[in-house]
Amino acid sequence: MEELDIPKEREPLLTAQQVAAWLNMSLVWVYKAAEKGLLPFHRVGEAIRFDPNEIRSYLNERRNLNKTYEESRNPKTRKKGVHLQREQEVTKTG
Repeated sequence: MEELDIPKEREPLLTAQQVAAWLNMSLVWVYKAAEKGLLPFHRVGEAIRFDPNEIRSYLNERRNLNKTYEESRNPKTRKKGVHLQREQEVTKTG
């Protein structure tokens, strides 16, 4: 039988309860997020477990999405667009 090459420094898998505490979310949210495919998980028998590195990657992706969203929300640009739209409406009607 061939031996598996498993790194010894690998962190243990986390339970849903541990992930909920880590993310400061409810246990129900963790299960639903896993069910929807938002959180990566592994099935171990009937239980589900979470790899800490995969959860970290998920958090980094979310941070990057939030950063991109915040950068795209430039209030000055939005206001100009609203004012420009109103000016065009006034010009057309008046």
